[in-house]
Amino acid sequence: MKQSVEEALISLGNFGTLQLITTAVFSLYQFIACVVAFSVSITLKVPDWECATEKCTDILRDNKADRLTAFCQLNPSDYKWADRTNIATEYSVFCSTAYLAALSISYYFVGYAVGTTSLGVLADRYGRKRVVVPVLLIYTGITGLVASSTSYHQFLLLRGISGMLHGGLQNVTHVLQAELIPPKYRNACNTMKEGMFGFGLSISAVMLYYITSWRLQFVILCVLLGICAVIVQTMLPESPFYYAGKGDMDRALISLQKISLTNKVPLPHTLILERPTKPGTTTSSESIFGILHVSMVTKLGVVSLFYAFFTMALLLYCLSYHVSAVPGDVYNNSFLMGLTSVPAYYWLYRYGDKLGRKKCLINLYMLTVCSLLVAWCDSRGTALFHTVTVQLLAFVTARSCMLAIASLMYLYTSELYPSSARSGLVGLSSMIARAGAILSSYVLVLDTYDPSLVYIICVVAAVLALVLLARLPDTTGIQLPQTFGECDALFQGQVGGPVEDLSRMA
Repeated sequence: MKQSVEEALISLGNFGTLQLITTAVFSLYQFIACVVAFSVSITLKVPDWECATEKCTDILRDNKADRLTAFCQLNPSDYKWADRTNIATEYSVFCSTAYLAALSISYYFVGYAVGTTSLGVLADRYGRKRVVVPVLLIYTGITGLVASSTSYHQFLLLRGISGMLHGGLQNVTHVLQAELIPPKYRNACNTMKEGMFGFGLSISAVMLYYITSWRLQFVILCVLLGICAVIVQTMLPESPFYYAGKGDMDRALISLQKISLTNKVPLPHTLILERPTKPGTTTSSESIFGILHVSMVTKLGVVSLFYAFFTMALLLYCLSYHVSAVPGDVYNNSFLMGLTSVPAYYWLYRYGDKLGRKKCLINLYMLTVCSLLVAWCDSRGTALFHTVTVQLLAFVTARSCMLAIASLMYLYTSELYPSSARSGLVGLSSMIARAGAILSSYVLVLDTYDPSLVYIICVVAAVLALVLLARLPDTTGIQLPQTFGECDALFQGQVGGPVEDLSRMA
């Protein structure tokens, strides 16, 4: 009996024990990533402080509108920390050295951009699991070193390395999960995992509010990363799609047998895996550079995906920076911000398969554009209800949509790119997204000249992404392409038959 790898995977159960473990461990990793991001962002800010001398009280009285200005005029003996210390207080990263806090973010993003492509290419060459496990172990060690760092320069260096490791893991885990989950539950499992980065913000706010020591926070994260490494090593097999993309059908069958044992569903003894075909292409390269040899239609489609990733990061970070500027307690604001992402993830969970990947992305972008236009009009005083609440609600809605778009874009590209170069191409897409994240801070500077410029840039970028995505194929329920030939045919609408009917085999 001949079957493709996708068909054989479905026959072992759409959502068995292995799929549950895969979703759980990568959801835990997403939560860890959220805690790391939140922890560093709050521990590099000046915490609450109180006056310890009359000089401090006088200076504070003269600078009622700006506590930070008053703080920077004080000597260390003039004040005391109210309730907690952090990285900023321990290494004196504030006032004249505040730029060092921004360096932490820059180091992280540069490392992320390097790791997201390089580790993706390694995963395509040596295997998803063979990259994930060692990198998780190294990340565990680096996180432990962060907890024991003795200077801010050490902290910066380790942050750059952490960014590189996280960037690679972020993409390779996306790919590995997509290749271990059958089509019927691929969107649901991806949404649950990505939801831990959004809703995880609420959990992080509560967790870090009570764990006041930033070093203890990183020790806990170190332990959780180690647990992830052990689970992946002992319970997850290598992706059968990786072996199939390399033409090694014997090892692909062994991976399927391991899935069979975990799900307790027997494989047919007569099963023969079909080898991937290469219709519509003449390329012999199945590395990331194989994208240079596909048809012009596919090249334009990939460029459209790159732009969609760039826009997604540009808008997401612009909106996140704006909402994070809301006055109030950072823990309360972060807790509420995490809750606002739940409706978007729930909508994606419900309709990611019913509407299809492409239609969901288009609808989410349309809602984002509408929300931005409402916020724009409200900021100019032309809205029917001109209040700060309306503007903030519009921004939160747009940000929630962008979180859902970010979640779906990784799944969508994983289903479009071939197994032979999937990790590398998803990593390259994510690296381009980092450019959008970096550019977002410069776009926000335009707000000081004319607030309308920020809205115009975001709306135009979103509309263009929407138009480009509308020209791409939908991937809902199709078999994952394994070679550039199958990828080429998918972009040209020649292949990519649905496999939903095979779910009855489970």
